[in-house]
Amino acid sequence: MPASAAFAEAAIYVYVDEAGTAHFTDAPTKPYYRPLPAFGLPRGVNLARGQYADLINQVSTEEGVDPELVRAIIRAESNFDPSAVSRKGAQGLMQLMPGTAGRYAVGNAFDPASNIRGGVRYLRFLHDMFSGRLPLALAAYNAGENVVLRYNGVPPYPETRQYVNRVLGFYGRREPVAIRTGAGPSPRRVRTDVAQFVPSTPSVFRRVDADGTPLYTNLPPLVQSPPGSTR
Repeated sequence: MPASAAFAEAAIYVYVDEAGTAHFTDAPTKPYYRPLPAFGLPRGVNLARGQYADLINQVSTEEGVDPELVRAIIRAESNFDPSAVSRKGAQGLMQLMPGTAGRYAVGNAFDPASNIRGGVRYLRFLHDMFSGRLPLALAAYNAGENVVLRYNGVPPYPETRQYVNRVLGFYGRREPVAIRTGAGPSPRRVRTDVAQFVPSTPSVFRRVDADGTPLYTNLPPLVQSPPGSTR
């Protein structure tokens, strides 16, 4: 039998479960398996996502964070690439800046287990800092907690607002967020709509330029720089 014919007969079938894990077989036993295309995977299949599923579930459970939220953040940050590096130096699956990695004792940000553990611990810290208000926690994850505190809301950085909407879109922005707030098994339900966390009436700040000219701006002191994130 020609090699090409043997290859053609060795059909592979794939099934993607609710967690995004791809299952492969050459002898499907369930109707939901579909033939694997000859060139590449079906749209939406991310093998790396399934590869880290158990790790994400374990660390998220330990920290009391919804693993689906962690998956949404990783998807937005690195698309499950453990070697990803941003233009500002953020590293790994959850795109930890060196300072954040050091804060949570992440020795190697490119190690998936260390990166996820550090990122989830940081996410939990931000969740508690902003009293469970997920859009603020996500904005802080992107731009830094001090920026969110200065603006008392999601900062007016296009990148940060797009990031918050992107993560909430992956997570399911209309669904309440489940994050455990105590020792009990019942999670707290938290609203995820972004608009309530964007200040409706911007503050006006006055400063004096070097030549004595008074200037008025909606940016608070020490944040008067071109919009952008810290990562």
